[in-house]
Amino acid sequence: MRGKNTHNVGDIIRKLMKNPKLAGKLDELDAIAIWDDLMGDALMKFIIDRKIYKGTLYVKLKSAPMRNELSYKKTELLQQINKRLGKPFLKDIILK
Repeated sequence: MRGKNTHNVGDIIRKLMKNPKLAGKLDELDAIAIWDDLMGDALMKFIIDRKIYKGTLYVKLKSAPMRNELSYKKTELLQQINKRLGKPFLKDIILK
């Protein structure tokens, strides 16, 4: 006979979120999703790749003029991402 193995889904998710490695990865995914949302579809076609490593968002761009334009707004974009995350997660944005 099987044992009773019932758990509340909310309790399981809370337990998983206490794992710092998992919580950090989820924050990274959220930050990249916010970046994509801020850029919109029109600007996303200029972006080749984006990743987060040790609190820094690295963005690889196709266009030098686009990189220059985004570099002027880097501080504002960083503040918007951290504000939407609700905590100071990103420290810098590097545009390549």
